[in-house]
Amino acid sequence: HPPSATMPGTVDKIIASKSPSQPEKAEIAVEGAERRYRDLRIDNTLVDEHGDDVKLKKGAHVEVTVATKDHS
Repeated sequence: HPPSATMPGTVDKIIASKSPSQPEKAEIAVEGAERRYRDLRIDNTLVDEHGDDVKLKKGAHVEVTVATKDHS
């Protein structure tokens, strides 16, 4: 496994997209990050372990994992 760090976070808000072709965004407040870097925005299009589409909801508790990329 590549080196990684996992931090807890909470979905702060859901941001509607400005056009139908763009997915909505989930803004996640990452605990333990510096204040000016703690808000992470991702497309709110996730897939669960069964391959089904799921969306994050405001207030959901999540884990944010940062991992190095294997270049070998």
